[in-house]
Amino acid sequence: MKYNKVIRIPTKMGDTFFQHWYAFLKPFHQLTDREMEVLACFAKHRYELSKSISDIGLIDKVLMSEETKRAIRKECNITMSYFQVMMSKFRRNKVLQDGKINPKFLPDLDVDSNTCNLLIQFVME
Repeated sequence: MKYNKVIRIPTKMGDTFFQHWYAFLKPFHQLTDREMEVLACFAKHRYELSKSISDIGLIDKVLMSEETKRAIRKECNITMSYFQVMMSKFRRNKVLQDGKINPKFLPDLDVDSNTCNLLIQFVME
């Protein structure tokens, strides 16, 4: 496969990277900027957990624990009721499935790498 267009986006790992990631995926999840901010916070926490936990199932369990959700609400400065509305929308838009972030909305990050690639393939019909 030949790639004919490459766009480089300089960013730092953390909130900024994940916010860029979800901005590019917006046509697929239809979230607001604020919802993307909260989802980026979830993804950042998941990435941090992956540095010390190798079991993906355990990462997802810890990520969706009440303790982590409380930390995300505090970090994003949102109320419990608004957070619940967001979680419902995440499920409705299939960003959350089976109690975890849908893998198609997660970047494939290697802890030792300083790049992450997103391939968008347009299929002409």
